Amino acid sequence: MDTGKTLRLGRFTRRGGAVIIPMDHGLFAEPPEALADLRGLVKTVADTEADGILVTPGMLPHVADVAGHLAVILRIDGTHTRLGQHIERCDLISTPQAAMALGADMVVVNGFVGVENENEHLSKLGGLAVQCQSLGLPLMGEMIPSTRLSYHFGHSKKTGSLEEANRDLWLAARTGAEIGADVIKTHYSGDAKGFAKIVQSVPAPIWIAGGPLDKGGDEAFLEMIAQAVDAGAKGVIIGRNVWQRQNPKDMITALCRIVHR
Repeated sequence: MDTGKTLRLGRFTRRGGAVIIPMDHGLFAEPPEALADLRGLVKTVADTEADGILVTPGMLPHVADVAGHLAVILRIDGTHTRLGQHIERCDLISTPQAAMALGADMVVVNGFVGVENENEHLSKLGGLAVQCQSLGLPLMGEMIPSTRLSYHFGHSKKTGSLEEANRDLWLAARTGAEIGADVIKTHYSGDAKGFAKIVQSVPAPIWIAGGPLDKGGDEAFLEMIAQAVDAGAKGVIIGRNVWQRQNPKDMITALCRIVHR
């Protein structure tokens, strides 16, 4: 990895594993109440040991002055909303060059594997990998198999066996690494042993997505995160399960204890 990528990625991992709070959900659906005051939320996150935030190009200028020590991941794709008919269609809305001009430390795009337009997702990721390499800008691939897509957007519960989940997540994560993503964002399967095999075969670090609000309670959710970290996850990107909970700051603190060791 070249100097630029090393320095920028290091801003997320200076305490060990990365704890990232995504706030890009307003790009897909009307923002939940917790995201209505985005500046206030960023201030709250900046007052913790969280390592970074994930935001959109239009929102970063509005929160940059309150981000403090937080590193920034910029979402540069997102051409579908909950009112659209095809959530699998997700094209670019910005460029790596524009992201760097805004001050981003990393960019992220979706990579939906197994959907009808899978080729477009993988081509998008490959083209960005080439651009980001020349800029020294880390690229995150949000690699979601088609069998998890409906759950990912909060439309359904998890379905299928753990074996199937591991197999699909394995394909998605490895595909992202094969194409050139520096970091893989994907779901934890719920099976520590199976997930450990995925981590071992994917050279890029895997950061766990939080998914829809887990109503099982804080303790159960944190236990799941601890299992994922023990299985080899190098970070977490938790949004709804932080800012939709009663005490977001307490949840961030608990996540940092787990991920930062």
